[in-house]
Amino acid sequence: MAEEKGTVCVTGAGGYVASWLVKLLLSNGYSIHGTVRDPHDEKNSHFKKLEKASEKLKLFKVDLLDYNSLSAAITGCVGVFHVASPVPPAACQIRRQEYLVIELVQLIEPAVKGTLNVLKACSEANVKRVVVVSAGAAVFLNPEWPKGQVKDESCWSDAEYCRRTNKVRPIELQIQSCNALIEPFQKH
Repeated sequence: MAEEKGTVCVTGAGGYVASWLVKLLLSNGYSIHGTVRDPHDEKNSHFKKLEKASEKLKLFKVDLLDYNSLSAAITGCVGVFHVASPVPPAACQIRRQEYLVIELVQLIEPAVKGTLNVLKACSEANVKRVVVVSAGAAVFLNPEWPKGQVKDESCWSDAEYCRRTNKVRPIELQIQSCNALIEPFQKH
């Protein structure tokens, strides 16, 4: 029998990756505060089938852009796995090429704000460990990283290498570009 290891929060618990993480954490003795858009949504019913979920999993209705709802889910946790990213409905509806920059901003800005809310709530709740799930692009474009060495929090894509080779641009460059392009339109 796995020993009790404390309570952790998994943001976006209803998503594919986070659902598997919830299952793994339950099997390893953790209690979980899972954040979802709607705990009563049928898409979250799979949690009822997980061993120990009835006593160790509590789902919280959370909007990552609403600090108070997020803070309630994180309070009392020893660790947080930030897997979620808010996707505003308007961002999903834009399909025309000339709106690509606006679409990126509608995805990036809420993701940044949501992550900042998570980090602030973790700091205020004295959470011991935070894991932020990111994209592979954040780490895999670093030609100086030793071949065969596992990439961890000390490995980041080299922005200069990406610019020089015209490879995938790190998120910082995307944000700068988007802000520069939409700035004239925000005044109206």
